Amino acid sequence: MAIPQESSQQRTAITYLSFDTLRARGWTPFLVRTFLGEPDRTVPVPLYLSSRVRETEARPDFVAARDLRRRRAEALRDAITRRRERALEAIRTVRLELPRMDPGELAARAVDHRNLRDAQRAALSWGHRPHPASLESVYPAELIRWQVLYLRDTLAEHRALLEALPSGTSRTEGQRLLTERIYAAIAAAYPSLELECRRQHAAAQTATRAA
Repeated sequence: MAIPQESSQQRTAITYLSFDTLRARGWTPFLVRTFLGEPDRTVPVPLYLSSRVRETEARPDFVAARDLRRRRAEALRDAITRRRERALEAIRTVRLELPRMDPGELAARAVDHRNLRDAQRAALSWGHRPHPASLESVYPAELIRWQVLYLRDTLAEHRALLEALPSGTSRTEGQRLLTERIYAAIAAAYPSLELECRRQHAAAQTATRAA
């Protein structure tokens, strides 16, 4: 008895495509919902018949919708790139004006600023009690650190420039650039604080990498 031969159509394996594969072919979640609807299989992940996908991709209305989504995505990427470049340029060129004062005045303001921050911390934390310092009680190395912190905080308003950057790596890059410029400005205006500026800048870079 002769065994009937399978036709080429019968021999064609039924294959499925995952969403990741669809995305590589230019599909978006919106296109999947609009043109494919529910998946043909759901185990182990949502899967769509490859034959149905190919048929849909040949439809003029799908091609038009896909091309429109692509143009919109490209326009959005271009807008984000322009926004990023404008914001970074603003950070590169903004004038960082520091108050100029003699060593005695700078030291006094740094101690007052430290005491203010300490009091603010106590107001926000039940477990912290303020410990006011004075010029006579502070160690020289600690005073230098407070002076840099005070001068850095006088430029705090420039942190608003970071809000113009898209979140993510662009924001991190902007933070790095602004921090670098601030410490460089302090060191240029007050050369005696240069080593402390380098130390704090290095610590800030380490913290950024660890985040």
